Amino acid sequence: MVVLFSHEKFPILRENSIKNANLLVLKFSINSGILMPTLLLTGAAGNLGLFVTDYFLSKGWHVHAACRTDIDAERLPVHSHLSSSIRNLSEESEVEVLFIEAGDIHAVVHLVGGIEAGISFSETPIGVFESMIQLNTRTTFLVIRQALRSLQSGGSIVTIGAKAALLPVENKSCYAAAKAASISLTMTAAEEGKSKNIRANVIVPGIIRTAANLEWASNGEENSWTLPVDIASAIYLLCSDNSKGISGAVIPMYGKLPT
Repeated sequence: MVVLFSHEKFPILRENSIKNANLLVLKFSINSGILMPTLLLTGAAGNLGLFVTDYFLSKGWHVHAACRTDIDAERLPVHSHLSSSIRNLSEESEVEVLFIEAGDIHAVVHLVGGIEAGISFSETPIGVFESMIQLNTRTTFLVIRQALRSLQSGGSIVTIGAKAALLPVENKSCYAAAKAASISLTMTAAEEGKSKNIRANVIVPGIIRTAANLEWASNGEENSWTLPVDIASAIYLLCSDNSKGISGAVIPMYGKLPT
């Protein structure tokens, strides 16, 4: 039996009410008498996020899913150990409220990001640079900063980088730069988190074999891509007690793509 005080029962928390900061989401297994660990997952309704959500739920975690819109949240599975928030992670106050809504957390996985590519560096408009920084770097900064403030008993932070950030290629200048900055922020969190028993790591995929990416795959190239369930498994390992000695790692998951 599980007793779950969800945000649907306390909608005031979804209305940016900081005064209710002391109202936490309680996830408690009556049978075991153990508080189940909670993952705060951003980008939970995305192509990779849905795999991560399912994986952690299957391992007995509670997942608090951050989504951008109600339509995104409708993609989430129905599960007694799943709660959600609708938040804009590029806004400082929204991120602060998200962590209040999530309650007592044990790990933070930040999957929000996006790519705009296909234009040479010399032809790239400033708007593309600004949008890539906003979506990839700004959200990473705000989420990691709040995670460092919120993981009072220690825990794990995992972010997603990009192969282009480590091995630059043409026509991805702004995306690569934004992801490189996100990797750097995560590495700094790993350093500063040592005294708080907080570890931080980055997974760097090549191309993830999602339904969206399969739409443009040709000539069997998708067979070289990384399966999303494999990334979900790696993220889970980094959030579990089995990885207590791992922090400050940049982990390539390129599948069979050349390095």
